[in-house]
Amino acid sequence: MSDIYKAPQASLNEPTEPGEYGSLERGLAGQYELKPVEVIKQAWAMLPGMKLPFWIAAIIYGSLSMVFSFVTTKVAGDPAVGSVNWVGYIAMNLLQMIVLTPMAAGMMMIGIKHAVGAPVNFNEIYQHFDKTMPLFLTMFLMYILIIIGFILLIIPGLYLSVGFALAMPLVVDKRMGPIEALTTSCKAITHKWFNFFGFWILSMLVVLAGILALVVGVVWAYPLVVLGIGIIYRDIFGVEAHTLNSSN
Repeated sequence: MSDIYKAPQASLNEPTEPGEYGSLERGLAGQYELKPVEVIKQAWAMLPGMKLPFWIAAIIYGSLSMVFSFVTTKVAGDPAVGSVNWVGYIAMNLLQMIVLTPMAAGMMMIGIKHAVGAPVNFNEIYQHFDKTMPLFLTMFLMYILIIIGFILLIIPGLYLSVGFALAMPLVVDKRMGPIEALTTSCKAITHKWFNFFGFWILSMLVVLAGILALVVGVVWAYPLVVLGIGIIYRDIFGVEAHTLNSSN
């Protein structure tokens, strides 16, 4: 009997040269293809070799997140169960965001690097602390703007949630500042916003299917989605030489 959870075997592409896929100029001009089903198919074929480094990184990230949550409740209390020291609570959450945001960016970069055939390692989550402040400010501004957007009749918030999706890797790969990364991501995605939204819907269905498959399927589902984002980023913006050559 065949293993229904086993990803198809496929040899990874050789590492690409800068410019082989998209570019900043072509991305901003909307000169790229984005077909959600094709992205998922391509990610599925390329998945071998990514699951282990992704899940080691994810376990480290998740464990650290739980530690922060535990310490926060001990230091400042839990709003769901009682009184809270709001100054301490907000401070701890900001500290958590400062520490974890570069690691989250590293997980996205695992998908992007694997999408171009570059070597990937779980150590990628530690490689971007030199960009902590621009990444933190990007994430902070993203949250604020999305919250404001949802307050303004929901649709602007939904639009920005999709539009800002590639801002974090732009800070890492293109070395952009927060405002430039947010606006660049939004401008490029706007050209095919509904296609990208379709990818998010399809991704949620993939994860749901993974959960329903006795939960075992999530081992493939989550890295599949991250790799899909990497493929989309690659096809829209390309990947810089310093990213391809960076060591893990």
